[in-house]
Amino acid sequence: MQTATSTPSKKRAPIASTKVTAKPLSKAKVNAIPRPITTGKGAARKLYKFIGTLPDAKGFTPQMRALILTVSEAKKSEIDSTSFTAQDLVSLAVKKGNLTTGQDPVRIFRFYKDRLVDESYFAEL
Repeated sequence: MQTATSTPSKKRAPIASTKVTAKPLSKAKVNAIPRPITTGKGAARKLYKFIGTLPDAKGFTPQMRALILTVSEAKKSEIDSTSFTAQDLVSLAVKKGNLTTGQDPVRIFRFYKDRLVDESYFAEL
């Protein structure tokens, strides 16, 4: 086995010490951060209405089907099908066991909201 040894051929001069001064990152002055702008109520508090049509057997995911069936089978005391929020719908679907997911249930509703409205299962109020 070979061993490598290194011997400097020349003596190096010592490194001169230089003083480093901190420079400002930006010359812009920030006095205050503006508050976020709220434009509406949000999807969880928006009101929806069930139109009354049930889906066919094909072309629906189980989660989308669970949302529609939850509204159609719900009693008037559980949820009002003429005026409900996304939060009300998904909480009832989870409570009944129609919707089981590892994600936030409101996220599931937001994903399918446009398709449910476009295909006339729900209407926005």
